[in-house]
Amino acid sequence: MAQPQKNEFDGFYFLPGDEDNELEIHYFHLKDEYANSEPIGTDLYHIAFFDRDEEGQPKFDAAFEAVLGDPSVYVTNLVGAETYGCILRKTNKSGKWWDEYLKRALQKITIKRMKDALESIANN
Repeated sequence: MAQPQKNEFDGFYFLPGDEDNELEIHYFHLKDEYANSEPIGTDLYHIAFFDRDEEGQPKFDAAFEAVLGDPSVYVTNLVGAETYGCILRKTNKSGKWWDEYLKRALQKITIKRMKDALESIANN
């Protein structure tokens, strides 16, 4: 399947695939109050990376902004790194969505870590 052109999506999630050296990319368009926004700058994107700690638990790595000529090509260079995350075009409406995304992602990581710790205690 051909990758969409960068002006055909607002962002995408990327995850390590089931097979070695595989990367799953899921493109999306922002909806509701975030739709139909104007890009800020030329090729400016929000980027978030997550990976796993030494016990295999999800871990936040970094969030930043960068100029990317082709964000899909950028993440294909991460194949095999077991890194996952999200890239979103920076627009006049993207800041709030991005902040909410990071907040939800960090909450989910915290809840998963707490659940796993409680299960470990319960099993011992």
